[in-house]
Amino acid sequence: MISRTISTSALLICLGCQTKIVLVPDGDPVLFAKPVKASVYAFDKDGKLVGPSTVKIPAGWYALPKAKK
Repeated sequence: MISRTISTSALLICLGCQTKIVLVPDGDPVLFAKPVKASVYAFDKDGKLVGPSTVKIPAGWYALPKAKK
């Protein structure tokens, strides 16, 4: 009986802790809700690609898709 009560309680607690996943369509911009650590590439003053470097992107910034040519 105690085992059944513990199992039922664990099940109810787990059901209340669900993770929600939202898939963003490819090509749509996204807004960061929290600061994000990311590896990024950039161009230097001569137009040379450098990186990757790890940076902290603040909340409220947008991530945009790579430009189509």
